Amino acid sequence: MHMNFLEKLYDFLMEKTDMPDFMSHGEKLHLVPLSNIEYRNKIRGTMISLAIGDAIGSHLEGQYSKEIEQISHFLKGEKTAISLNTTNITESTILFSESLIINQGFHPEDFANRLIRSPIIPIGKTMSAFVSNYRDRRMFWYESGVASAGNGAAIRCAPVALIHYGDFEGLKFVAGIQAFITHNDQMALASSILMNTALAHLLNTEPYTLDRKEEKLKFLEVCAKGIKGIETQLYPSNHSDEVANLYIRLARDLPEALEVDMGIEAFKNRWGTGAYALESIPLALYLFLKSPDDYEKILKDSLMCNRPDALSSLTLMLAGAYLGFSNIPKGYLQKLRNFEEMLTLADRLFELSLKNKSNNPYRRMLENMSEEKSKDELDQLLWLAIKCSQEKNYEEAVSHFEELTKKNPDVKKQEKIKMNIIEAYEGLGTKYLENDAFEEALKCFKKALFYDLNNPSILCNLALSYLNLDDLNRAEKYARRAVEVAPEYEIGKQVWEGIKSLSKNN
Repeated sequence: MHMNFLEKLYDFLMEKTDMPDFMSHGEKLHLVPLSNIEYRNKIRGTMISLAIGDAIGSHLEGQYSKEIEQISHFLKGEKTAISLNTTNITESTILFSESLIINQGFHPEDFANRLIRSPIIPIGKTMSAFVSNYRDRRMFWYESGVASAGNGAAIRCAPVALIHYGDFEGLKFVAGIQAFITHNDQMALASSILMNTALAHLLNTEPYTLDRKEEKLKFLEVCAKGIKGIETQLYPSNHSDEVANLYIRLARDLPEALEVDMGIEAFKNRWGTGAYALESIPLALYLFLKSPDDYEKILKDSLMCNRPDALSSLTLMLAGAYLGFSNIPKGYLQKLRNFEEMLTLADRLFELSLKNKSNNPYRRMLENMSEEKSKDELDQLLWLAIKCSQEKNYEEAVSHFEELTKKNPDVKKQEKIKMNIIEAYEGLGTKYLENDAFEEALKCFKKALFYDLNNPSILCNLALSYLNLDDLNRAEKYARRAVEVAPEYEIGKQVWEGIKSLSKNN
């Protein structure tokens, strides 16, 4: 992804609109692709699962729980001759995917144009208001979004993670801005970033490894860190007097629910099941985490909630990213009318993801190997420098320290290493003084002074070096400075008195 373009776009939107400053908040996460994961399989799993959740959820919406169990069992049968359509949920994801593929990256105006050109039926209130603003009132695309904390931006967001699973900064930029096009609300933006963070993390996780509670809690922690601080306000709950936001749900409520193994019904009764992002996003995550290895149970639990089309799409896209296409029960695939279309889009998104170098696990492996090798070299240089200094081989010690600070300037900030560097320069400078190499001694003491401007020993040695070079003014300056910073330093006082005496005689 063209990071320079995204940064300029973000700066433009911050200047021209009231878009929440989401890039200034949240922790920077490290997404690490793995060489043993087949990402085409994972990306296919995400796209196909989203469509399965939409198709089956919309088909069964309004059914009783007993009927849902019977019908879902009926649907998964491979011989059942039934073909299901998807709805606006899948259609908006298709439009977003097509925009990314055709433009070979994120082009927000093109995506906005596709949203008004292609009929999405049925159309929700938020999308209807956006279309009215952009198409009918001729507002700019970046001014047409409406204040809405619905889950629409999060439902269509999956393609972002599918091309940024190793690039959190790019993921965050695109996830936030794509949401802002239609949903100008902090929670809506946070929901898109949250879902993409979750999907990217699951894409980089091997199937059937998310079974321990500790791993699930770590997953929630990662997701919460990515959106921390984006929501500067609290939102009302539809089920109680409580106020909260997505970060609070992720950082406090979901971990607590997992710790006590809260039942799904209790979770729904406490925090709701509606299209409100504060309800549907945490619920989708919780349903997934309750049975991450059981695709059919995740679907069944989702179908027994309000708005099962949206919720099933959210939960199954998580399951698909985690388990992959090859682990989806085959009976469901044959029921999807646009199966081939979704599969083709998934493959094109996979190809697009390969253009993002951060997604390349082999490149990451080489970088990690280089970093480890570099760290080993730095550790060896430091060890050699300290060893030489202890053996009073100061010339070799200084050479190693200079190579070390050249390769890693940050070591200069570490106090213990600074002390060793000073000791090496002082030792070498003293050696030069003893051999009457005053110019060389001066250079060493100046380099030592760089690391500690108020070191009385270094200041005195500088004074002595200048004295031997017949520069009484500078000798007096450094001797006086040594006494000022350390009045109790006897050597400093002796040097200062001696230089003052010489100055009077001259």
